[in-house]
Amino acid sequence: MTNKSLLEPLGKASHRNLSFVICHLSFFNPPIMIHSTAVIDPRAEFGPDVEIGPNVVIEGPVSIGAGTKVQANAVIVGQVKIGSGNTIGYGSVIGGFPQDLSYRPDSPSGVEIGNDNVLREYCTIHRGTKPDTFTVLGNQCLLMVGAHLGHNTRVGNQVILANNVLLGGYVEVHDKAFLGGASVVHQHTRLGTMSIMQGGSAVSKDVPPFGTEAGRNSIVGINVVALRRAGFGSELRLEVKRAFHILYHEGLNTSQAAAKAEEEKWNPKIQPFWDFVKTSKRGICAFVRWSEVKGDSTSSED
Repeated sequence: MTNKSLLEPLGKASHRNLSFVICHLSFFNPPIMIHSTAVIDPRAEFGPDVEIGPNVVIEGPVSIGAGTKVQANAVIVGQVKIGSGNTIGYGSVIGGFPQDLSYRPDSPSGVEIGNDNVLREYCTIHRGTKPDTFTVLGNQCLLMVGAHLGHNTRVGNQVILANNVLLGGYVEVHDKAFLGGASVVHQHTRLGTMSIMQGGSAVSKDVPPFGTEAGRNSIVGINVVALRRAGFGSELRLEVKRAFHILYHEGLNTSQAAAKAEEEKWNPKIQPFWDFVKTSKRGICAFVRWSEVKGDSTSSED
């Protein structure tokens, strides 16, 4: 929000806010815009061109990079580092205590957010639960309304979380994954690069790279749309199909499939699929026919 009736340059802010932040912000041009109703901790540090909206609360040694906008009623608390060009949506809470009974409030943990992310209204990102650990969000991600990142989650780059997605503690979401609305990911579970979860689904096992997950712990196919958008040509897509065939359609368990894959040479863009499979601790989602999940069919790729 940039309307000067709602946001003031630092030099025109209230005396209370001025005393908190003048030591950090007075020499920036363009000026940082802080609404007069915002409550700013004196330990906070802001880059140039930051905007802080009405009733925002910033508590603790928070660092916010250049051009980031924090919209009304957001709360940022604790050891939080936010990069440049982000939008923190209305009512979002970043750095709150983890929902973990073993957490100690004096534990030095926090949140790290990269650059150019958009967090829509009422997103929540909890701090790490153990000392010197962090919850991490990468770059160029979109978190839609009500998305939640539990403690110690690690979300990569260009990830999309639709409305009300819930990530449990220690979840990993790799680059360019897409999670549909109201999907739920159990703690310690991983989602591979360019995977997709159907809205309303839930997983407690790992979703392999390039996979389409639907229902509960069920892989129904390959995320061909993501492959095409990432520039995977027909030969690369066929290689992805070959990997899925070995894993799911040759009657092999995961270890046997990974061993067989070692007998073949894989494109460097496909090899991470097998690296992901071999390092799984929770197991890999099983293949299920789409008709068993939704009661209808899908067409295969040409």
